[in-house]
Order: sequence, then C-alpha cells, then structure tokens
Amino acid sequence: MNSITPSRTHIKRRVDDYLWRGDELPIRRLRELLDSQFLPFGEVAIIGGLVRDIARSGPRGFRSDVDLVLNASPKAVERIAARLGAKRNRFGGFGLITPLWKIDFWALRNTWAHQEGYASIRSLNDLLKSTFFNIDAIIYIINSRQLVADEKYILQLLSGCLEINLLPNPSIDGNLVRSVRRLLGWNMRPGLRLTDFLEENLTARMFEHVKVTEWELYRYSYAAQYDTKDDLLAALRTPSIRHGKLSGSALQYQLPL
Repeated sequence: MNSITPSRTHIKRRVDDYLWRGDELPIRRLRELLDSQFLPFGEVAIIGGLVRDIARSGPRGFRSDVDLVLNASPKAVERIAARLGAKRNRFGGFGLITPLWKIDFWALRNTWAHQEGYASIRSLNDLLKSTFFNIDAIIYIINSRQLVADEKYILQLLSGCLEINLLPNPSIDGNLVRSVRRLLGWNMRPGLRLTDFLEENLTARMFEHVKVTEWELYRYSYAAQYDTKDDLLAALRTPSIRHGKLSGSALQYQLPL
C-alpha cells in the first residue's frame, strides 16, 4: 500500500530517519561503508530507487540496490572501485556487492546522459535531468543531508502518472521491463511520451524478452499474465482493464522494480 508523503520536507525526514537513525544491521553497515569509503572523497548523492521508494511507501517500500553519484574525478572513483574490488558496469560506473548490499556508483562526469551529450551535468542537482522516469528524478545529498527534487515531484507521485523524463537511454529493454513492473505492480498509468515509447518498442520479440527477464530477476512476471504483446499494451495503457487479470499472487510480490 502506498503512503506517499505530502511534501519534500516529509520525504527528507523519512530518508533522514532511515539513513541516520536506523539501528538494524544492514543500515549500520551501509553507514559504515559510506563514511569510510565514499564520503571522504567529496559530495555523494543517492539517486532514484532508495529515495523514490521511501517517498512512495516509507522505509519498508525500499528493497533494491543503492545508486550513488560521486562529485569526484573519474580517476578518484576508479581508485575507490579498485580498493573495494568493484566491477565496472556498462553504464560508465561500478558495481559493488557486499553481504548485505549491492551498490552501483559512478563519477558525476561519467553520468551516461552527460557523456552522450543529452544533458549538461555539472553539479549533483543536475542529475534530475538525467533519469529516464519522472519519479526517479530525486536525489539525497548525503554530506549535507539535503533532498533535491522538482517542486512538482509530489504531484507527479500523487497523480499516478509514470512519464519519461529523458527519452534517450542506454537500455531500451531494461526500461521496458521497468515500465511493465511499475505500471502494473504500482497500478500507475503511462504519460503520453511513455505510451509512445511502449507502442514503438514493445514488439512481439520484446514481449517474450520482458517475460523471460522478469522471471529471471524477480521470480514473477507481470507480462506473462497476458497472451500477446497487444493484450499487454492495452493493459499498460488502460488501468481499468487490469483488474481481475493480475492474480492476487502477483500483487503479493514486493520485489525490486
């Protein structure tokens, strides 16, 4: 169940409570890792998932990876990655797997949208321009405990409209999977730009790919509840026709989206 916060101040309070006052072992280990390995090198922002999910549903709504952007030189970030044994990923950053967390991190200047010339990313605040989805355009700057989001961010969450923020992206198939899971799993409706993206890219082949990817990553496939890509597209476009099609078991899975 969603419990969307009524203001950015409330989101910040939720994130503050989660990061700095939580006493469970995983969050204590995350604080230790941030303090010892990342914060000494400059400003660090958490982008997307953690902040978004806490804004939507509180701390219990967050069950995903942590994405960090460091306002440090790419060379400095490479040295951090080497020291931690992190592996380079295909998006210009690094992935670190610990017993309790998976953390993806990259240098501000290596943000994909900046590297490809789709957005000018000169400060952490500019990251709001780089996300594919509108609801991911929110960051929390750890050093200053500052939350940064557009004034319309809460309204976008409350509206239930999932829309494209920046269309060019390095992973069409990945964003198709995320679109399906967020629209159906969170009972959202697509905006005009996202609707066009789905209609252009959700081919019969991609329909099969989305189903397989969902099973592999999440152990449940929303797309598999539909017989054809046209049936799935109709459900994605029109929330009112979804009811009864998604089984109760589908909605019990609160897995990373």
